Amino acid sequence: MKKGMTLFFIGLVMFMLGIYLSTQWAGIGTLIGIVGGFIMGISTYFLAIKKA
Repeated sequence: MKKGMTLFFIGLVMFMLGIYLSTQWAGIGTLIGIVGGFIMGISTYFLAIKKA
């Protein structure tokens, strides 16, 4: 459970940071936002394994 929640919050922070940075630097902000969303998606795998 800790791994899934940790990945979720790291991904959420990166996603929000990417949104903020994309207003100033479009390329870097977009990449950080995409990676953050990807990490949030991976975290759902670990969260679902514990519940199943």
